[in-house]
Amino acid sequence: MEQTIRIGTRGSQLAIYQANVVKEALAEKFPHLNFQIVVIKTKGDKILDVPLSKIGDKGLFTKELEIAMFEDEIDMAVHSLKDLPTRFPEGVVLGAVLKRGEVRDAVISTSGRTLKDLTVSDIIATSSLRRKAQLLRINKDFNIVEIRGNVNTRIRKMEEGYCTVMVMAGAGLQRLGMDQYISEMIDTDLVIPACSQGAIAIEIKENDTAIADLLSAINDQPTLLATDAERAFLRTLEGGCQIPVGSFSQIAGDQFEITGFISSINGEEFIKETASGDLHQAVELSVQLAERLLRKGGREILKAIRLEDPFSQNKDLPLSGKIFISTRAPEAGDTLPDLLKAQGATLLSLPMIEIKPALLKKEDQTELELLGSYDWLFFTSRNGVAHFFKQLIDLTGASELPASLRVAVVGTKTASELEYYGYSPAFTGKEHGSAEMGAEFRMVYQPNNSKILLALGNLADDTLENLLAVGNVVARINVYETTQPKSADPMVIKQITDGLYDLILFTSPSTFNNFTSFVDTSLLGKLKIGSIGTTTSRAILEAGYEPLMTAKMSNTEGLTEAILQYYKN
Repeated sequence: MEQTIRIGTRGSQLAIYQANVVKEALAEKFPHLNFQIVVIKTKGDKILDVPLSKIGDKGLFTKELEIAMFEDEIDMAVHSLKDLPTRFPEGVVLGAVLKRGEVRDAVISTSGRTLKDLTVSDIIATSSLRRKAQLLRINKDFNIVEIRGNVNTRIRKMEEGYCTVMVMAGAGLQRLGMDQYISEMIDTDLVIPACSQGAIAIEIKENDTAIADLLSAINDQPTLLATDAERAFLRTLEGGCQIPVGSFSQIAGDQFEITGFISSINGEEFIKETASGDLHQAVELSVQLAERLLRKGGREILKAIRLEDPFSQNKDLPLSGKIFISTRAPEAGDTLPDLLKAQGATLLSLPMIEIKPALLKKEDQTELELLGSYDWLFFTSRNGVAHFFKQLIDLTGASELPASLRVAVVGTKTASELEYYGYSPAFTGKEHGSAEMGAEFRMVYQPNNSKILLALGNLADDTLENLLAVGNVVARINVYETTQPKSADPMVIKQITDGLYDLILFTSPSTFNNFTSFVDTSLLGKLKIGSIGTTTSRAILEAGYEPLMTAKMSNTEGLTEAILQYYKN
C-alpha cells in the first residue's frame, strides 16, 4: 500500500504555494511516496482586524500546526521561517529549510513609484514595526498605517485607496507571480530585512527520524547556516517579528558577515553594527553582535518598547464587568470575542453546534473536478468557503479556481474568508439571508442559461437554489455539516443556572434549539437572551420565550451594536 506523507500548512494562497514547493521537492526525491497537503487555520489567520503589535506574535502563525502534528493529523508543517519562534516548543524541531528566496523588502505600487519618490503626502502601509522604524529613519514625517491580510487582500485595499504604497517582503509576491506590483526592491543598507526572511521552513516532531531522513534530502545547507545565525541573533535579543530589530547575513566561501539593528518604534533611537568572521563561528558571531547592540543602548530601547502594555484594560469601557455567553461554534474569522472584549466584556464559550467537513458523495467530487464548466460559485457563509477549499485541496491538492469562474458571496465576512484563499468575489450580497441574496443577485446580473454551483451546509434550505434555478442550471454541494455537540461545559451551564451572567447570545435557531436539550425546562423561562437577528428570535419566540434584544443586522457587528445599545438604554 502506498504510504501517504501529510504536509500541514496554513490556508492562504502563499502558504499553500510554499507547501506545494515542499511537496514537489519531496516528490522528485521520493517518487514512490504519496504527499498530501493538509490545511489548518492558525490564530494569526483568524485575527485580521487587530495590529500584530497589539496581540503578540509568539506562535501566532504556528501553534495550531504544531498541535496537529502531535495529534497525528500531519507529519510536518511548512512555514515562512520568519514566522517561527526562535525557541521551539518541547518535542518540535526544525526539519529542513529550502534554498532562500528574495530577502529584501519591496515597495508595492500600482504606479511604479519607488522609495525616493515618496513624500509626506503618501500613505505608506505595512504590517511590521521593523519596517515602520526604518522608514521613519528615512523621513520622520512619513505617514505610516497598519495593514493586515494576505497579499491579495492588501493589494485590493491599496487599489481601493486605503494607502498609496505598501512595503512588504518581496519573496511573497515573487512566489505568487505578482512581480508587476513590485516597483522597487529596497537595498538592505536602507531597510534591513527580518531575521530569516525569504526562507521556507519545515517543522517536524523531534523523534520522527523517518520524516527527518526524508527532509534531509531537500535541506539547503547554506540557507540553514545563515538563518540559524540570524535566529540566534534574534533569540539573544528575545525579540519577535513585532519588535523593531532585524538582521542581514551573507556567506562568501568560508566567510560569514551579519549586520543587525535595534530601533525605537519611531526610529529616533537606532543602533546598527556588523560582525564578520569564519563561517563555522556564524552563530557565535551573531550572538556576540546582539550582545554588543544590547550593551550600546539596545537593552534600554527594547525595555521601553515592552513596557508599553498592549493588553491593558480600560475600566471605563461600556461593557466593562459584563459577562456574556456565546453559543456559536468556534470558527476561523469569528470576530465576536474580539469585538466584545474590546468594549470591556468577558465572553464565555458554550458551543451549541459543531461544524465539520461533510463526507462528499461521488457526484459531489465530480462537480469539484469539473469547476471549469460552471459560470458562478455561490457561498453564503465563511464556513462554506473554508470547507469548500478544504474539500478542493483534499481532492485536487491545490486551491486554484478556474479563471472563468466567478464567485458570489453574502456579506463582507464571507468575502474576507474568500480573499484569504486568494480570490475576490465578483458579487457581494449586502443582505445576509439566502432569499435576499438571491433576489439581489438576479436584479444585478439577470442571469439566464448560467450554470451555478452552490457550496452550502447541510442545514441550508432550498430558498437560494429555487430562486436561482429559474432560467439557469443549479447544482448544490454540502461541503460542511452542522451537528449538535455531544456535551456542554458543565461549569458554564452552572454559571447560567446560578444567574452569574448578563446575556446568553444565540446566533442561529440551531444554537437555541440544541441548548434546550442541555438544561432543565424550568431554567429556560429565566434566561437573559440576546439574539443575532430576526430568524433566530422567531425560533426563540415560537418556543415560548422572548429575547431581551435582537440585532437589526444579522452579523457580529450588528449583535455587538445591539448589545451596546441595550446597555446604553
